[in-house]
Amino acid sequence: MHTTRIPARIAAQDSDHLTAVWHETVVTVFRGPATLQAVLNIGRTCEGLLAAARGPVTYLSVIERSSPAPTETVRRELATWSRDVVTRLALAVIVAEGGGFKNALVRGVGVALTVLLPHKVPFKFVNSVPEGASLLAPFLPENGGGPPALSAAIDAVRQRWHGSVNGAVG
Repeated sequence: MHTTRIPARIAAQDSDHLTAVWHETVVTVFRGPATLQAVLNIGRTCEGLLAAARGPVTYLSVIERSSPAPTETVRRELATWSRDVVTRLALAVIVAEGGGFKNALVRGVGVALTVLLPHKVPFKFVNSVPEGASLLAPFLPENGGGPPALSAAIDAVRQRWHGSVNGAVG
């Protein structure tokens, strides 16, 4: 089988968040506080992939150790996005980097969202990008290289984002 390696395409970014697309997977990374604009970007990006309907759409979010819990306003918008968009995704995975208390905090926010707005696509919570990519494996394109290619694409887009935020070219 021929594997098509494509980079993740950055859809939106600022110094605290990144939204990117790899095949039919929306990838987000939160380094700083989640903002209302970031959540709206995620919603628009997911809606765009769902409208294109080329296959099952998935979501993988990386919450870096430095990202604080979202504000009440942002949590409300995340709840709306969860209810209106996540229910139409094949799977949504949250990677809580940092372990320990950080992981518990991220899981707590996610569980609160799913309890307040139960739906057919619960979030899955993991500790690493490779673990999250493995959960998405059944929904990834056959010629895309599978979980290792998704993990590599996320690593590469994070490096590009870090370079652009810090003024590097490339």
